[in-house]
Parts: sequence; C-alpha cells; structure tokens
Amino acid sequence: MNKFSLALLAGLAPFAVQAQQVTECDRLVSHPEDPDRVAPGIDDVKDKVAAIAACEADVKKDPNNRRLRYQLGRVLFYDQQTAKAVPHLEFAANAGSQQAQFVYGYIIDEALQGLKREPCKTEDLWFKSAKQGRFAALVSYPHHVVNGKFEGCKLQASPADIDGFLAKAKTSAAGYYQQLLVKTLEADYARFKTKG
Repeated sequence: MNKFSLALLAGLAPFAVQAQQVTECDRLVSHPEDPDRVAPGIDDVKDKVAAIAACEADVKKDPNNRRLRYQLGRVLFYDQQTAKAVPHLEFAANAGSQQAQFVYGYIIDEALQGLKREPCKTEDLWFKSAKQGRFAALVSYPHHVVNGKFEGCKLQASPADIDGFLAKAKTSAAGYYQQLLVKTLEADYARFKTKG
C-alpha cells in the first residue's frame, strides 16, 4: 500500500467509526433482528420514557439516520404514540431500512393501533424488504400472495422473484420451525402457481 492510500484510509477512518457509533438510543431500543443494529437487540423496551428521550435526542443530532429513526418509531409505537411513530417508521422505510419496511408493513397489514389496513402499501413495503433479504418479508410476501391478501394490488414480485424469496428463506432459515415454515410455503406456492 502506498503513502497516498494510507493517508486516504487515515482520513476516512473517523467517518467509518462515526457511522457505526453506538448511541444511547441503540443501547435502549435496537431490535435483535434489525440488520442495521449496532448494539445488542432488545426484545422488550422496559423504560419507554428514557428510551424515547434518548432516541429523540439522538435523532435531533442525526435526523437522516434511518436506524435511529426506526428505533424512535419503534419505541413511540410501543408507547401507543402512533401518530408520532408513523413518520419515523415511514422515513426509515423510505430510506431503505429493511427492518422498518417489514415492521411498518406488518403494522398496516394488521391495522394495529387504529391504522387503516392498506394491502397494496404492505405489498410495496414487504417487496422492498424481501428484495433486501429480511427473513420475515421473504416468507410473509409469498404467504400473502398465496392467500390472496394482495388481491387488487399490482404485484411487484414476479413468480421468479417469489421463488427466489423462498430459496433465500430456505438458506437463511434458523432451526426446525423456520425450515418447516419455508417448506410449507414452497408447497403452497407450487400449488398456487399450477392453479394460475
């Protein structure tokens, strides 16, 4: 490596460290299955007041950070502050967070906390999340297609895409139950294709 390359790497080092800096919001709210997380995940946020305060402070410092915006949306939603949570979840999903894409799609799909069920919006969010490899979206998207839950929506996934989602889910399935789920979905989707 020449002197120029070393100088360039040395100059970029602070940016690499800063991009992965663990914040108080990360420590209190990060989800264990979020591929963007930089701290160990937490299944249940215990002190929502402290977590909201930490995430709001961290988002104020870095408003375009999709990870922090997802985490703030997550804890606000857990605290039943739906109207405040949704803009943060939408921001993170639009910024490419596969976790936010899946979770926000799930919230809409289940019409949680009074939100309107919007199947086509769920389709869009889960398609994007599945394209990035999020296991929950890889299995939820085909499941909804087979069960007609996206009827009336313009499906973005082709049959080849859905086969690819299931193949990726199969290779990333952890444990017996996830493997069984994928196997069942593969059989369901194969039958669905022969009907269409």
